[in-house]
Amino acid sequence: MKSRNESVKRMALWALACVTNIVCAIAANASEPPGGDSHAAAPVVHFNIGLKECAACHSAPNPIHTFLGVTQFVRLVEASEWLGRDKHAYAFELVRQDLTPAELEKPGRKSNRLSIDIGVKLDWKVGDGNFEKKCLTCHVGRDAGRPSEKMDVRFGVQCESCHGPGSEYTQLEHHQQVSWRAKTPEEKAVLGFRDLSSPSSAAAVCLSCHLGSIHEQRFVTHAMYAAGHPVLPPFDLQTFLNAMPPHWKTLQEKSEPIKATTPGGPAFELQAEYIGAHFDIQGSIDEIQLAIQGSYDKTRRSMLGGLAANDLGIELIHQAATEPAVWGDYSIYNCMGCHQELKKNIRSLSSESRIPGRPFPADWLTLEYPAIHVSNRERNELHTREFYSSFNAIPFGDAKRLNQIGHNHRVSLSERLLDRRKMERQFMSKEQVHDWLQFLWKSRRDRLSDYWVAKQTAWMVLIAVDELVEHSALQSYAIAPLRDELRAVLRLELRRPQRQSVIDDQKEVLETARSFDPVRVAELLGMMVAAATSSP
Repeated sequence: MKSRNESVKRMALWALACVTNIVCAIAANASEPPGGDSHAAAPVVHFNIGLKECAACHSAPNPIHTFLGVTQFVRLVEASEWLGRDKHAYAFELVRQDLTPAELEKPGRKSNRLSIDIGVKLDWKVGDGNFEKKCLTCHVGRDAGRPSEKMDVRFGVQCESCHGPGSEYTQLEHHQQVSWRAKTPEEKAVLGFRDLSSPSSAAAVCLSCHLGSIHEQRFVTHAMYAAGHPVLPPFDLQTFLNAMPPHWKTLQEKSEPIKATTPGGPAFELQAEYIGAHFDIQGSIDEIQLAIQGSYDKTRRSMLGGLAANDLGIELIHQAATEPAVWGDYSIYNCMGCHQELKKNIRSLSSESRIPGRPFPADWLTLEYPAIHVSNRERNELHTREFYSSFNAIPFGDAKRLNQIGHNHRVSLSERLLDRRKMERQFMSKEQVHDWLQFLWKSRRDRLSDYWVAKQTAWMVLIAVDELVEHSALQSYAIAPLRDELRAVLRLELRRPQRQSVIDDQKEVLETARSFDPVRVAELLGMMVAAATSSP
């Protein structure tokens, strides 16, 4: 009990530091809003740049870029890395339907045949727009309502799909200039740029497809699943990033070293300003350098991405409740609410307040907020209870009731976003990683009978444990056998060749979900958390 109280106290102090720094910053700048006139109208942004213009600079650095130190800030190989190694660049190729019969017969075209079969089963016709509006919104990342001619579908999920519409931030006075580095994520957002160094922003971009966004026409319906669409796995931001070929520089890379700012020197110009725009940190250059190199950035991203997924899952339900054509679609519920084996003590759902026979949203999305989220906690918890009670009101949930509480609940979600934004500006210490692991284990250990909950929890635990090993705060031999067994029994590996479709191992994944041993998984996770947090 004493250690638990100490953990809560440390996490509360972390939150207090976050809030204090933000409030002080706001007060200090109240007379002069950042970015100029706060009442100025934001420019209208468009998806009209296209890969070719981005690739002109981001394919390979030239000697001038290197001499000026540009490559100390950004690699300038992003387009070539993405096109050659990233599965997102192949996302359209996996579902394209304009192939000849001979091409479709090739072994590597299984996903294309499935794509056509899905359309046939759903009675989609050529030219009726269903493929474009229900598939390419994710497999290309295009805006279904405003497709751009310059976003060539052949290049799959491309630059603007993730980084935002580039009509404004690609202008010469913006992201090509050194001054861009000193802009805050909020200032960049005004110009259409999504600063993916923010875990909340990155999670929102990823989950708009990997979970769904009805308002963006990115939503895999139950009918699409029934027609053969692969099951979307649960989501952990850092695990998914680890599975991608990195075309970015990490925070540690961007902060090392913080000394020279001369052309051709070892650090990029405005390096300190860049760090200050993203983090609340004070001290000498050496102190800042030490704090960054000692921070647990991967665990921070995993934790904040998980909390963002929780809120985005709730927002997806609210979106569905406002759309009569979508509300009640089985895909918004926990699959195991219906597809569970009728055996005693098997696949029991975790929601203690759930009325039997009334499905709830997916359990893996329900990640409790730790004590570090302190603002309006009681009101947020009240609104969350109201949200889940609507699923007990009538089978499959009461859309009318959800709409009634929608405004208040969205206020709570906005407050929680602000909480996460504050935390994003803080570094994470080893002690806070220990606290997070203990909290995660305590809040999830009774819900591991759900395979997807177990998988997401294991991903988050492994991110934290592996980073402790990286920082020499934990000996690898202490957890290596546990890690290896956990990876095997839950099929945690996401890495696969660029041209390989997820359907190639879908059968094995579903078999793992059906037959995994939740008791053994709980034992492994419990031992791993105990080993990680007991290390001095």
